[in-house]
Amino acid sequence: MKWVMLLLVFIGGIYYLVQQDKQEKARVQQAEQLKKDQSTEALPVKTEKVYNLKFSVDTVKTLRGLTQDANAKVRYAAVELLWQLQDEYAPSIIKKMLQEETEPATKQDIIKLLSNDKTRISLALLAEALNDYDKETRLKAVEAISGFTNKEAIPVLGRSLNDYDEEVRLKALEAINKIRRNLEIQKEQQLKELKPEPLFNTK
Repeated sequence: MKWVMLLLVFIGGIYYLVQQDKQEKARVQQAEQLKKDQSTEALPVKTEKVYNLKFSVDTVKTLRGLTQDANAKVRYAAVELLWQLQDEYAPSIIKKMLQEETEPATKQDIIKLLSNDKTRISLALLAEALNDYDKETRLKAVEAISGFTNKEAIPVLGRSLNDYDEEVRLKALEAINKIRRNLEIQKEQQLKELKPEPLFNTK
């Protein structure tokens, strides 16, 4: 009788262990399935395409026309959009506006717009503003050019050293000095990057 009881206990123990093992495997499978479901939910079903906003030829032509609008705000908004769209006619339109625009505030807004792009085109256009009849516009142009860190900016500012207004001349001198210092700092950084690190530290 004892032997039968022991056998039943043994069989019961084996059965319990087998059931525990099955339950553990089921839990692992559920956890893995849950992870898969969560990762699937996090990802979009289809890869999203990046669409570049493009304007029709007619819209771009309309924008070009609006740069001659009677409202100064409309003129600036149109030229700003053309510049951001990198329209091929934008530089020539801006040059013409800097020459013919009657509102100094609009010209100063254009100068600010150009100062955000440190390119040769923007530098050439800012150089146009140095010839403006309005003193504040010329000062804004000098200030904008002082933010450039290239040798081409120095001779451009050299024109303002002959300006009839002493404040413009002074600002031009300060701007040239600022560019010179920035060029020296840039050169030092480049030399540091080129200089190889010592293999062994002697300290």
